[in-house]
Amino acid sequence: MRRHAIVATLLVASVLAQALAKEGSVDWAMNATIIDGCSCRMLCPCIFGSPATVGSAATHEHAGHRSCYFNAAFRVNKGHHGKVKLDGLKFWFAGDKGDAKTVELTFEPSATKAQREGIREFLSHFLPVEWESFTEGPDAKIEWKAEAVRAEAKLDGGKAAEVVLTRYSGATGEGTTVIKNMSYFAATRNDGFNILPVETIAYRRGPKPAPFEFRGTSGWTITIDMNSKDVIAAR
Repeated sequence: MRRHAIVATLLVASVLAQALAKEGSVDWAMNATIIDGCSCRMLCPCIFGSPATVGSAATHEHAGHRSCYFNAAFRVNKGHHGKVKLDGLKFWFAGDKGDAKTVELTFEPSATKAQREGIREFLSHFLPVEWESFTEGPDAKIEWKAEAVRAEAKLDGGKAAEVVLTRYSGATGEGTTVIKNMSYFAATRNDGFNILPVETIAYRRGPKPAPFEFRGTSGWTITIDMNSKDVIAAR
């Protein structure tokens, strides 16, 4: 079978992402940089407003349905889940935040069971969406590199997925456009959206999430920071 047996426990329709971990049961912290690209026109409207509105204003439409197909490649700069260190861990989160609400999470083979539990809990708070389908794909190596004017990540050498972002050719001065003082989903802190339009994004697995490929759409890199104390304080 293409997916691990764990998928059987996760493939439950209309299950809140919070159900993947017991809320508030463990002290955790996450500082991670994300290479993120989607199918929406610049800028993706999903990043505006609260997590409850994610996908409701997606600019990509197909067959009468709103879609925000996305690839988000994470690299943990520093983090922990209880006593378990998450530093250096990479994971891939992809799917459709639009009407389909279908996503898949992929770990590298080196991720331990305890580290995977920590990432699931983090995601349940970072993007607390009521997904129609949340699966875990087969483990695969993740290549990840983010620079000031270019970012690139590949899942399984690009055979499973890839995202490539580059500096806008019409940008003035050096570097890129950075948008600050704006929240990113439920992350408590971020260093700003480093705007890098999509050169290409593709997800080549399926059938859920559905495979996709786009060019010239919305993309950015961003570093987020949040922890379990932030979640408790926000209640």
